Amino acid sequence: MCGIAGLVDRGGRPQDAMDAALARMQAAVAHRGPDGSGRVRRDTGGTRGVAYLAHQRLAIIDVSDAGRQPMTTRDRAHWITCNGEIYNHAALRADASLAGTAWRSASDTEVLVEGLARHGTAWLERLRGMFAFAWWDEPAARLVLARDRFGIKPLVWAQPAPDLLLFASTPQALAASGFLSLVPVGGSDAELLARGSLPAGTSYWRGVSVVPAGHAVIWEGGLPRVERWAPDSPWTSPVPRERPAGEVGREVHAAMLDTVRAHFVSDVPVALFLSGGRDSVALLAAARALQNVPLRTFTVTMPGSPLDEGRQARVAAEHFGAEHTELTVDAMDLDEALDGFFAAMAQPSVDGFNTFLVARAARRAGITVALSGVGGDELLGGYPSFTEVPRLQRALHLGGAPLRRAAPLLARWPYGRVARLAAIAAAAPRSTAEVWWEYRGLWSRPEVRAFTGDAMPQARPEGAGADGDPFTVIRACEWREFLERQLLPDADAYTMCHALELRTPFVDHEFVRAVLAAGRWSRGSSPTYKQALFDAMPDLTVPALRGEPKQGFVLPFASWLREALTSPRPPQWADVAHRLRVPRYQAQVDRFLAGRLHWSRLWALYVRERVGQ
Repeated sequence: MCGIAGLVDRGGRPQDAMDAALARMQAAVAHRGPDGSGRVRRDTGGTRGVAYLAHQRLAIIDVSDAGRQPMTTRDRAHWITCNGEIYNHAALRADASLAGTAWRSASDTEVLVEGLARHGTAWLERLRGMFAFAWWDEPAARLVLARDRFGIKPLVWAQPAPDLLLFASTPQALAASGFLSLVPVGGSDAELLARGSLPAGTSYWRGVSVVPAGHAVIWEGGLPRVERWAPDSPWTSPVPRERPAGEVGREVHAAMLDTVRAHFVSDVPVALFLSGGRDSVALLAAARALQNVPLRTFTVTMPGSPLDEGRQARVAAEHFGAEHTELTVDAMDLDEALDGFFAAMAQPSVDGFNTFLVARAARRAGITVALSGVGGDELLGGYPSFTEVPRLQRALHLGGAPLRRAAPLLARWPYGRVARLAAIAAAAPRSTAEVWWEYRGLWSRPEVRAFTGDAMPQARPEGAGADGDPFTVIRACEWREFLERQLLPDADAYTMCHALELRTPFVDHEFVRAVLAAGRWSRGSSPTYKQALFDAMPDLTVPALRGEPKQGFVLPFASWLREALTSPRPPQWADVAHRLRVPRYQAQVDRFLAGRLHWSRLWALYVRERVGQ
């Protein structure tokens, strides 16, 4: 896991100026890799281009000097700077397709660059892992930028001139080059307020492009072209028939052990972020089954808060014999944390502050690599949306026009089920994907237009399949429009700003393939599909915690915002009050203080103001 940056100049610019630009870009990603740094300049002559590659290293696999980057093939014809991990690199070394390679390291990056040199981007289909890289194919004078299937690792690029292309792990590093400034794209605020984030594969910043997940951007001069290297989306596959949870559970159990085993490939210790929830507990159980040594687990606690899950995590750690550490979030950290959080924000999102605090605490405790349960709810049906969206769809079908006519009156209710139904009814969605889109929104269409002057984005149920099986449609929506759009970008930005590598065993294409092949399962009397599945895998659960509600690591945002907005001199978050206590937001502040507006909607307004300053 690392930070990368670089540029290719086909215009003959002065070397001193380009070296200085690269140095500034590298400095902007230095926080992502404190264990080493490297730079290389490769001149192919004339207008074929000069490549400048930089790398900041967080040493995880082959921590020796042999693993340093940028890395090259033995003939020095192919160069790479890579961020990520290839978990199956050892098996690929022995593969016949790389026979005859004279290996010089135990690094996974060497397997990547040697495979690219021989097989091109077709090699990427063989990889199991998370990655974002820049490959300079010197004989062809070609730059290739590529990301993993689900976009776990970030990669952005810009072409400020026809003969110049920049790339980096973050937009801030592109701007550090001096060739462009970060200016918001018109209409982006509507997306932010409506959805809480921007669509996967799009940028908030004008002139900055995102390499889409599972794609490669190839530049040989002129306009870059974007090509999909990954196989077709798994969400478009036919839906297997429904099976008993016990049958599905046996197949998922085997896949769980497999993905956890893969994600422990490392030359440094791997820890686990543990809550009382089923996802992280299942990862702990699988890790314990695979290892004879205790796993280090970490939980962030908030003593005295009803949101604290320290007890549940402690019970789980004791049950599986983990070496457990509790890290306390101190309210006195808030102002400092808020500034650090926004400094790390690659593009705006209303989520991620909890991840920022957890990662900061873990890194301060000496952790470099940690597993997370991100992706479990989306893939296994753990969210309320899997049951509530079908109910809403039935209610809208039965209520029809009368319900839509009553929507303005119902919307006056305090926030909750009635107000939510009113907002969804007013949008008149029809398909399961459209109902989900409205259900997952933040501000309504009229509100978004009032705040920004722009129309709210329309539903994009891309890849959700036919509107037949609600579970399958909702799962595709949660994965593409929440996980890939918001959770994965946030997870990278707010862990790597502390130089902590987060690994996500549920977001693994082999695991996803196994779960989808296992088919749908019956929920029975369980409140969620995920609980029904884990109940069928009892060795991945803790008996003492069965039946307890799961809330995740939720921060007391409502009380923090209330204190900031009501105190004459707020002890924390004075900037929040300064930006929200203004005429254009006063009505929303009053609604929040009266208990008629959820805190997340007010927080979205603050994020908009803070990022757009």
